[in-house]
Amino acid sequence: MAEATNLMKKAAVTLFPQSGAEQASFLRALLAPGPRGNAIVWTVTPRHGEIEVLPRKELPPWLPDGIEVVAPGVKIGLSEAYQKGDVYPLDFSSVLTGSAMLAARDSLSTGARVLDLCAAPGGKSILASTWLRPGLILANEVDGRRLGPLRHNLSRCRIAAAHTQRLDPEEIARLAPGGFDLCLVDAPCSGQSLLAKGIENLGCFHPSTVKGNARRQARILASATRTVAPGGFLLYTTCTFSVRENEGAIEKLLNSHLDFAPVEVPHLASLRSALATFPAYRIYPHLLPGAGGFAVLLRRNGEPGPKTRQPLSKPLLDYPVNGPASDDEV
Repeated sequence: MAEATNLMKKAAVTLFPQSGAEQASFLRALLAPGPRGNAIVWTVTPRHGEIEVLPRKELPPWLPDGIEVVAPGVKIGLSEAYQKGDVYPLDFSSVLTGSAMLAARDSLSTGARVLDLCAAPGGKSILASTWLRPGLILANEVDGRRLGPLRHNLSRCRIAAAHTQRLDPEEIARLAPGGFDLCLVDAPCSGQSLLAKGIENLGCFHPSTVKGNARRQARILASATRTVAPGGFLLYTTCTFSVRENEGAIEKLLNSHLDFAPVEVPHLASLRSALATFPAYRIYPHLLPGAGGFAVLLRRNGEPGPKTRQPLSKPLLDYPVNGPASDDEV
């Protein structure tokens, strides 16, 4: 435990080099986490007042009406709205990092295709469906143990035009080069923010853990870039604080993929990372209700639109969530 605490302290100094007080606040949020309320995304017209939530004035003013943060201790799974599939619960940090896709919304054509490359348990796909109303969502999950819960969540929430797959990202890139207007990469990571939820995550700050995850993220990102159509977007998010897995991963990507450039997300401006020379955004557990996370939105050079988007290979759509695929989706 002493080694883990020392690694956390070292990370705190890296993240907040100018403020000992902020270092201490960050460490307290990880070592002595308090109660937190999950966010919920309404997949139907919100029924405000049905679930006990935090006052709207305590939330960012830009937050879409369909997002609420429940009061600590409220059991979402027991609510009628959850049983009906009208709400989906997720950490508030996931809402904040996922909200970067809103900066792409006005540039996406009608019937846009979304790929959620590391999709389980489904939160980012559900946000994309609710906020972007795409023509198709392909939710991919390579871990077979997580595929069932992913399909259950998409089905329960009645996510339209959703399909699932269980393919390596490299295989998706081979089958769908330039096939998607938006690729979501909610990357597997060291999960350091789990500590702020009171969840034990041994070794999450250890250099070997961070290094291994960074290597996996680089491989996933390389495949993800190949799936993005000209003029399309790539949203990279994590639930960790590691610079190597966050700013470092994107810096390497930008150095090797000159056809991608970072995009400003104006509503997240107050969360801009001080550790990057490009627009990237960090959520910390001692500053906001969520456990923590990272987001950066990239755009590929080129003219967007269905005419420049490559057709999808039909086998990719073999597993629709709510009914068979139509020819228009291919």
